[in-house]
Amino acid sequence: MRYPVVWAKLNKYIAFGCGFIILIIAALSLMESVLRTFFNAPTVWSSDISLYIFIWAMFLGSAYSFQEHGHVAVDLIRDIVQRISGKKPRRIMSVIGYAVTAFTVVVMLYAISIMLEYAIRINQLTVALIQIPVAVSDMAMFIGTIFMLVTLVFIILDLFAGGDKYL
Repeated sequence: MRYPVVWAKLNKYIAFGCGFIILIIAALSLMESVLRTFFNAPTVWSSDISLYIFIWAMFLGSAYSFQEHGHVAVDLIRDIVQRISGKKPRRIMSVIGYAVTAFTVVVMLYAISIMLEYAIRINQLTVALIQIPVAVSDMAMFIGTIFMLVTLVFIILDLFAGGDKYL
């Protein structure tokens, strides 16, 4: 099984959306700077809103980052092993690395699901000036982590099928 094109496109569209979110954060920051510096009229909401939408951008964009090798990796040992022994040991090391990462994401997903359930059950609000339900940011983490996990599973399956993109 090769990495599904439909999933790759979905991750790419979400990444563009995350880029748009970052653009909104930049515009809010610029607006806040101008209002605070030149008009002595700071807003009470722009930093809170920026933080909440940044959480969405960060977690939703992580799956695309995995897909495009955007996360930090230490390839030195894998490169040395490939030069000495060929691609098969490197493939094994890649599968192990992605499997450990997937396990970590599963643990994150479990912890986030507990946090999300608790936030919904008690209707917890943020402690910032703009109080929104904590479940809104927890939902970003939950959805983004699911996308990361699915992406990692597809990467591992691609490696098992002989794909070389994620070596």
